[in-house]
Amino acid sequence: MAQWTVFTGDIVKSTDLSSQALDAIFARLDQTARDIAGWQDGPAPFARYRGDGWQMALAPEFTFRAALALRASVRSQGKGYDTRIGIGLGAGKLGNGALNGAEGEAFVTSGHALDHMKRTARMAAPTGPLALRVALPLADRVVAGWTARQAEVVLGLLPPQAPSQAAVADLLGTTRQTAQKQAEAAGITALYEVFELLESEKQPK
Repeated sequence: MAQWTVFTGDIVKSTDLSSQALDAIFARLDQTARDIAGWQDGPAPFARYRGDGWQMALAPEFTFRAALALRASVRSQGKGYDTRIGIGLGAGKLGNGALNGAEGEAFVTSGHALDHMKRTARMAAPTGPLALRVALPLADRVVAGWTARQAEVVLGLLPPQAPSQAAVADLLGTTRQTAQKQAEAAGITALYEVFELLESEKQPK
């Protein structure tokens, strides 16, 4: 079996959202998953489950970066919007290239991570590498402070081959100075250092 990272998630306080708002969140998640697929060679399938649940699989290299991209995509949709993500890493097999019928350690541990996540947590990888397990709760604190606009800017700057802040500003219809201020307030510089660490070498468990 190939090695995968699997995200199993659900939308926080989804019962407080209208069906239109929930559909908009999932449309953005789906687009972000497509963007993440472009970061790597190979598939990165995404699927919505049980109304407010979802799952995605990708290559392990960009686990932390992709988790934050998915958080940013939800938080960019409105004040207080968020998603929980249980993360499993390990062997897995897709069902005909899709998540339907997928099996393996990564899929099982991802579901368990979501089911047993602490009430206040939004991301957890209990069987992941030590560096990832340490980074996730710290990142939770950073992400919790993002405004919708900051999340939009962060999302534009998260790809491994990220565009310039000026390019992101143009895309969002704002000034480079404003985009820079939003990025700094969101703590993107500190996150880049974590990306470099986690993506530069395999971390021991």
